[in-house]
Amino acid sequence: MKQTFSIEGMHCNSCCMLIENELKGKVNSIKASFKEGKAEIDFDPKKISEEEIKEKIEKLGYCVASNNIENKKNNKKSALERFGFFIFIGALLIVAFVLYSFLSKNYNFDIPSIGENGSLLLLFMVGILTGFHCIAMCGGFVVSYTAKNAMNEHKSYKQHFAYGGAKVISYTIFGGIFGLIGGIFVFSIGLRAGVAIFAGIFMIFYALSIFGIKFFRKFQINPKFLTAFTMKASAEAKGTYKRPIITGLLNGLFIACGPLQAMYLYAAGTGSFTNGATALAAFGLGTLPVMIGFGTFASVISHKTTRRILKISAVIVLILGLIMINRGLSMTGSQYSFSAIGAKIFGGPIEEGAEAVLTNGVPEVNMDVTGAGYSPNSFVVKKGVPIKWNVNVKELTT
Repeated sequence: MKQTFSIEGMHCNSCCMLIENELKGKVNSIKASFKEGKAEIDFDPKKISEEEIKEKIEKLGYCVASNNIENKKNNKKSALERFGFFIFIGALLIVAFVLYSFLSKNYNFDIPSIGENGSLLLLFMVGILTGFHCIAMCGGFVVSYTAKNAMNEHKSYKQHFAYGGAKVISYTIFGGIFGLIGGIFVFSIGLRAGVAIFAGIFMIFYALSIFGIKFFRKFQINPKFLTAFTMKASAEAKGTYKRPIITGLLNGLFIACGPLQAMYLYAAGTGSFTNGATALAAFGLGTLPVMIGFGTFASVISHKTTRRILKISAVIVLILGLIMINRGLSMTGSQYSFSAIGAKIFGGPIEEGAEAVLTNGVPEVNMDVTGAGYSPNSFVVKKGVPIKWNVNVKELTT
C-alpha cells in the first residue's frame, strides 16, 4: 500500500534521513522530500498501520497528515498562522527600522559590526534556540553513545561535554575556513560586498523556509550521503570518549543542517578567519546548554514548543541576514543601506562644520569613518592653507 504523508517541521535534508531511518525495516520503502514537505511510503497494513507510522514520525517532532482532508485542513491552518506571523514580523521590522533611524539621527547609533559584542550575542542566542533543533537532529547520536557507555557505568555528562567540545571546535575551525575563503578569493570591495549581500540573502531565505514557505527550501544544500557517512562513522567508533568526539568533529561539516549552513555563509561574509571563527564559536557555544541538558529538555519541552522556539531562532537569523546585507550595501556606499534610507526619510544628522586645530603650527582636522558615514561630515578651514587630515577608520574590512 502506497501513501503520501504531508510532514511539517522539517528543516533540512537531514530531517528526511532521520524520518527514513526511523521507519527503515518497518515499511517496504520510504522516500522523504524536504523541498516538498512530504514522504512517499509503501507499507503493509498488516505489519504496521497508518496510525503507527504517524506516531513514529510525530515522535521525532514533526506534524503529519496522511489524507487529503487532513492535508487541506493543515494547509489552511498553516497558511493562516503564517499570515499572522508575517504581519507580526513585518510590523516588528518596521518599528525596528524607525527606532534605528531615530537613534542613528539623534545619538549616532549604528547596527553592530561583525565581531562586535552585540553581533556575537545575537549569534549566541541563535545557538541557544537552534539547540532545540539539535535535539531532534543530533539526539540519535547522543542516545547512541550514552546508551552504550551507560552499560559500562560511564557518566553521561562527561560524554556530552566531549561531544559538545568537539562540535564547537569543529564549528570554529570551519567558521574560520569559510571566513578565510571569503577574504582570500574576493579581492575588490565590490566583490566582498557581493559576498556579504549573498550571505545575508541566503540567511533570510533560510529563515523564510523555517516560517513554512516551501519555495525557499530549494536554496539549501545538504546532501544526504554526508549525514549517512557521519551516522556510519559514529556507529563504528569505539571507546568511552572516542565516539562522542568523532561524532562532534564530523558534525561541523557532514551534518551541515540549515542553521549551520546559514552561519557558515555568515562567516564567509565576514571576509576574515578570526571573525568567521569567532562567530561560529559563539554560535556553537550557544548550542551546548540545550545539548548537554538533552535528557531534561527532551522530556520537559513538547515538540510543538520546540518548533515555536526554532521560529524565534529564525527571526534572529533574519535579523542577522539584514545586518549582513546592510554591511554589504554600506561597503559600496549604496544609497539603499539602512543609514542612507533612514537619512532620506527622517533627515540625516545635522553637524556644524568642525574647525581645524593648530598642532605645531599646522591646521589639523580629525574624521571618523563608520558604517553610518563620516563624523564630522564637514570642516571649516582657511582657503589656500594646507591642512593635516586624520581619518580614523572604525569600520572597514578591506
